[in-house]
Amino acid sequence: MRAIVPQRARGRRAVAPRSTTGRRGDHEMLRRRDIEVVGWLAEQYAGRVDHVEVLLGAGPRTVQRTLARLRAAGLVRTQRMLVGEPAWVLPTAAGMTACSSGFGVWCPRIGLLNHVAAVNDVRLHVQGRAPTTEWISERVLARDRLAGEHLPDGVAIVDGRRVAIEAELTLKSRRRVTAILDDLTARYDAVLYWCVPSTHRQLTELAGTGCWPTLGVRELPSPEDREQQRQDRLP
Repeated sequence: MRAIVPQRARGRRAVAPRSTTGRRGDHEMLRRRDIEVVGWLAEQYAGRVDHVEVLLGAGPRTVQRTLARLRAAGLVRTQRMLVGEPAWVLPTAAGMTACSSGFGVWCPRIGLLNHVAAVNDVRLHVQGRAPTTEWISERVLARDRLAGEHLPDGVAIVDGRRVAIEAELTLKSRRRVTAILDDLTARYDAVLYWCVPSTHRQLTELAGTGCWPTLGVRELPSPEDREQQRQDRLP
């Protein structure tokens, strides 16, 4: 199994237990991989249980054991947000400290869940296809943001090229989108939009004008893509 190691805050190292086996009191001791999962979730704000399955390349039973260890240690909490969807896994203040993220605890809002989930899907898809890709999350980017700059949903560093990543779920005005494209193309080597059908049409039309030669447009990964990724990661 190849775990995705999160991009950590500068100058910080993850806190991991010295021992990775055995039991402590009534609870199974943590593994280094567990701390890496918390770090990944902290960077992405949070993630659903199915995202953790892809991240670990593991089935539901293994993931539930992992989450049980993390809950017992007080590093995450799980919460069902929407009927019919997997539970969300949210790092606690103790979890943020354990993975040395430097982030505050995220308070989920229903209106943002779909977007956070979409960005998670894109990151898993990109790093699943190219495991050497470095990912800089929005939360890390926000630390160095200058006034007036548009904050992308993430940056993928591929072969030394910095690619701004956007997960676009809602249709914006053409004026707003072109302003964002002008900003991002001036600061990054390329811009890659991952879209739902309505926004895909708009971005494809804009890409076709040739005004932004480094603009790429893709469809958001589907649930079938996510399941295939999980299967590909299974040992």
